[in-house]
Amino acid sequence: MRLFFIVLLLLLSSINSAYAVDTESDNLFFKANRLYFNAEFEAAVKTYESILKNYDSKLLFYSESCGELFYNIGNCYFRLGKKGKAVLNYERARLFMPRDDDLKYNIEYLKDMLEDNISQKENIISDIFGVKFFSRAELAALFCLVNFLLFLFLSIRIFFKREWTFYLVNIFLIFWIVSGISFCIMLKETTFDDRAVILEKEVDVLAGPDQKDTLLFKVHEGTIAYYERNESGFSLIRLPDGERGWLISSAIEAVMPKTREKI
Repeated sequence: MRLFFIVLLLLLSSINSAYAVDTESDNLFFKANRLYFNAEFEAAVKTYESILKNYDSKLLFYSESCGELFYNIGNCYFRLGKKGKAVLNYERARLFMPRDDDLKYNIEYLKDMLEDNISQKENIISDIFGVKFFSRAELAALFCLVNFLLFLFLSIRIFFKREWTFYLVNIFLIFWIVSGISFCIMLKETTFDDRAVILEKEVDVLAGPDQKDTLLFKVHEGTIAYYERNESGFSLIRLPDGERGWLISSAIEAVMPKTREKI
C-alpha cells in the first residue's frame, strides 16, 4: 500500500511539472507575440527561441504549435532582414505544418528574393506516398491507427468467418502496407535530413578545408545546401545542382537540429 502511494505521488508530481512547463511556454509564447506585434523583433525572437530549450527533434509527436513557433521565428528574422535565418526556420516549420498556405507563400516569396535561386530536386517517391503532404506526427498517428484497425479486424476474422471480414482485412492490409512505406520514408528523410542553410551574406566555397585553398565559387544567404562532413572548422557541402566544396562551418546551420554531429 505504501508503494502504491509513493508511485501515485511521483505520477502526480510529474504531471504537475509537465503542466508547469506548458504554462510557462504558453506565457512566453504570448509575451513574444506581443513583442512581435509591437515591432520589437529582436526581443520577440529571443523570447520565441527560449521556448525551444526543451525541443528534441527526434521525438515524433510534436504538435502543430511547434511549427507555429518556428514560423513566428522565421517571420521575426525576415523582418530583421536576416534571410538565411528566416529560410532555416520556415523549413523547420514546414516539417510540422506542410499544408499551411501562409507558410508556403512566405517560402516562395522569400525564395524569389535570394541571390542563389537554385531549385531543389523533387523526390517522386515521397510525393507518391504523400510524405510531404503529412507532418511527421500525422504519419506516425496514421500508421498507429491503421495498425490498430488491422489487428482489430484480424481478431474479428478469427471468430467470424464471414465474407465481409475477409474484405475488410484485405483493405486494411493494403492501407497498412502503404502507410508503413510512407512512415518509413518519412523516418529516413527526417532522420538523415542533411539540408543546411547558408546564414552569411556571402561565403567562399573552396576546393579544400583550408582558407588558402582554391576558390571554386561563392554562395549567398538563404541558399539550401546538403551537408556531408566536417573537418578542421570547415564543412563539405553539396548544392542541389551537384556543385561541391568546403566552407567555414559557422556560415551554415542544419535544418534538423540535434540529429547529426554539430556543424
